[in-house]
Formats: sequence, structure tokens, C-alpha cells
Amino acid sequence: MPVPQSDKKPEPIDLSHHYSKTTKNRLRSDIKDFYKYFSIPGIGNLAGGLPNHNYFPFDTLEASAALPARFTPTPNRPVDPPSGQLAATTLSDGISASRVLVPKASDNDNVLRRIDLKSALQYGTAQGYPPLYSFLRQFTRENMHPNVPFEGGPEIILTCGSTDGFAKSLEALSNTWSEGDSIDSKEGMLVEEYAYMNAIQAAQPRGLSIVPVAIDEEGMCAEGPHGLLDVLENWDLSKGKRPHLMYTVT
Repeated sequence: MPVPQSDKKPEPIDLSHHYSKTTKNRLRSDIKDFYKYFSIPGIGNLAGGLPNHNYFPFDTLEASAALPARFTPTPNRPVDPPSGQLAATTLSDGISASRVLVPKASDNDNVLRRIDLKSALQYGTAQGYPPLYSFLRQFTRENMHPNVPFEGGPEIILTCGSTDGFAKSLEALSNTWSEGDSIDSKEGMLVEEYAYMNAIQAAQPRGLSIVPVAIDEEGMCAEGPHGLLDVLENWDLSKGKRPHLMYTVT
């Protein structure tokens, strides 16, 4: 009789040994230990310096948002976007638009569905606005990366934009290096041979070696001359440590 296979996926691989010294030295905020007291009636919360929401200068937030049916999917080829079609589509043409009204305060007890200005404009946790984080996390797991082979699926981090997120990633995963330091401690970052300039300029002040990898129409080459395998197998240790970071847009 065949042995039934378990559907349980393996735990994610622990890569914490790649954390920077700064990341390893971070400590949990002591202020969070006080949060359990804030739900007690009569207890005022002064720990986080939270402003009174009654002084927020907005009563509602209103917008007209496009629905998915407004835009027609286009093939990946040609690469150029359908600029003529997009130019002819506006918010005022009356097709597939929805009115969105965000109130000052919501009576929804579910923090993941409570969308109001009282909470959205208030200081929150480092994880980000709960309804936004919850939606993006679910969307990522169900639509963008449903086949991640580890228990729990993919995780997300909210940032203020790609440059902000990239800077935080560099700080979390790389140590700074300066002239005069041991070459053995110099770290590197793999990039496509044609890479986003701001990403390169963010990494260079940290002393990272910028290591280009050949690309083709599908992105970074895994094999072949100057491909990923070629670069890593023939790495010259006189230039520093073998890179453990990769920046790619493909």
C-alpha cells in the first residue's frame, strides 16, 4: 500500500547569517511592551506621541478610481506600451470608474477592514497600514507568487517606494567597506549589465563591488560567457568576497 504524501511544505531557509552587523545589533522596541495596557479604560497613551484624531484637518477623502475593465490587456510584444490607446483613455470619459469615499471614522471592528482617516493618518506599526498590508500580502500569495515552495508562502514588506525599500535592503544585508579595510571583508552585489542608475549609486557609497552579469531578452543569463554561473565560479577573491546580493528587475 503506497504511503500517502504529506502536503506540508518545508520551512523557509534561514538566511539570517547574511544580515549586516547593524541588523544583528537591532533590539525590539520597549514601547511595544506597553501596548497591552492601552486597551484598559481610563489609560491614556502618551508613549508614542499619537496626535488626537479629532484635530486631523480632513473629514472625508473622495476619489474616482478606474475599474479593471477600463484597460485592455496588451501582448508583451512589441515591448513599447500602447501609448496612443492610453492617451485616449481618461478619468472623465465615463467608462469603468468607481467613486470611493473614505470616512473620518469607521465602526468596523475588524482592523483588517477598517479603512478610515482616523487610522490611516495616525501613527502605526512598522509593518504598515493593516488593511493595505493584508490585501497586498493576500494578493501576492494568491496571484503573483502562488507556487513558493516553502511553508507560509511569500512575505511582503511595505516601503515608501522602490528607492526607500532598496536602501533599507542594503542596510539590512550588507556591511559598509572603506579604503584601508581588509579586502577580505569587501562585499559585492550582482546586477544586470544594464542596471538602474539609482540602485548603483545607492550601493557604491557602502563600498560594495558592483558586479555586472550578461543579459538577454529574458533577463539575467544563468549560463554562458559572463553569465551568473561564469561570474561566480570564476570569482577573483582579490576583489573581495563572493557577492551574496543580487539586484535584478527581471
